[in-house]
Amino acid sequence: MKKPERLVGFVEYEATQFPFEFDESSFSIFLYPPDKKALDGCANPIRFFSSSTKTAQEHEWVQQKRLLGTTSEKYQIVFDIQDSPSNYHGFISFQVNWYLYFRNVDINSVIGFRITGNVVNYFYPPETAIKAEIEFNENGRNVKKIAVNSTEYKKVSCGEYRVSDKIDATIEAAAYASIHYDNALSPIEATSILTMGFSAPVGLDVLLNSYDNTRLFFEYITYRHNVILGDVEVLFLNRQEKKEYGGVLVFPAEFAEESNKKVKQRIIKYSLLTTKAAKLFNAINNNAFEFQSICGSIGETNRYSSSRIIMIFTEFEREYRNIFGQDFGRSDEYLETKQAVVDLIDQYEKSQHGKRRRYANQLKNYVDKRDSSFEANIKKALTDCEPILSGFARKRYEESYPVVVDGIAERMGIIRNGIAHSHIDLYFDAVHLSDIKIIEELIYAMRLKEIGLTDEECQKAINDLFGENFGL
Repeated sequence: MKKPERLVGFVEYEATQFPFEFDESSFSIFLYPPDKKALDGCANPIRFFSSSTKTAQEHEWVQQKRLLGTTSEKYQIVFDIQDSPSNYHGFISFQVNWYLYFRNVDINSVIGFRITGNVVNYFYPPETAIKAEIEFNENGRNVKKIAVNSTEYKKVSCGEYRVSDKIDATIEAAAYASIHYDNALSPIEATSILTMGFSAPVGLDVLLNSYDNTRLFFEYITYRHNVILGDVEVLFLNRQEKKEYGGVLVFPAEFAEESNKKVKQRIIKYSLLTTKAAKLFNAINNNAFEFQSICGSIGETNRYSSSRIIMIFTEFEREYRNIFGQDFGRSDEYLETKQAVVDLIDQYEKSQHGKRRRYANQLKNYVDKRDSSFEANIKKALTDCEPILSGFARKRYEESYPVVVDGIAERMGIIRNGIAHSHIDLYFDAVHLSDIKIIEELIYAMRLKEIGLTDEECQKAINDLFGENFGL
């Protein structure tokens, strides 16, 4: 389903049906008063911008975030709007966050969606939809015949994950070919597509959450924020209990298309992730990642501000706790001693009252949550991921891997503690940038290993994602 060239119709606002027109370029909706009486009412700016202390119930527009209406094609539409309207002499407009344009179906009958775009093509190659055959002349040099055929449309599984309570999402990828009779230069085009299917009909909240997970998935596997997914075709279960792509979910374009020449290679591809892609979706859905250390574009991957370094360190510590836990690598004696100390404090706490009991509880929590230093955690994680990262370390350092690990852990520990304590005399040289790049790759090595990729697959993924150009 495609959105119309011009989006006009009626929406309900403050119990009144307003004619509207949507402007795609500014991603704004303009409401036109239906008559002079409504215009006079809307022209009062106090109605929209009052600073009085009245409750939100008295100003219903404060809580109103979505406009529902009907378009000129007699289709339904939902606009998600920002809080404060603009008022030009009674003509109101809102900035729109997204809108859903759909046929006359139940809005809570969404059972899936599909997306296309360049980043989907990079993830799952569209070439799988085309089979080319070349026939040469008897001399073996000149081409006699070229035939291009489309292959059978076939979906491949990316796995399944729990997107919300009692709702599972099945992820699939596919590619299809289309023909352009009026374009002799490119008569055949292949496109990849990613589809999401829900185990039961859902409403807008689950649809939006699943879309956000999909967008963040592509940000994660490209290590950049400027991912463009395009419009989302929404699959409904119609009133005849049949599936139909009866809606389109549209977001504003936040970024320009990535222009780096190596954009097709700088991604973790389906061939490596396969069904394990769903484990990344699951981690994203459970807020395992912060996404603060990810770059805005490929061009920013080699720029390291102090704020970005902090975010990389923070993401490492977060992933270390997620994957290895608090006391990874500790001896049995340490764990037993720690538990004994916690138990002793707990017994003391129960026998006390007032401030003593509160202080004992604080000390117990401190001991219970006490873990290794940042330096020690770096060392343990690098050692655990040696089969994955040793080749990338050899590319940057001349020493053996154990020596490299000790050096990285010590230097990064100093930098991290210096930043944490606001030391302004920190000195950075080339080796620190090499260290930070290894930490970035370590963050991915830990996660990719945890979801089940082999060491070789992890190496290939990191090599592609960070453009290492390392011979594997």
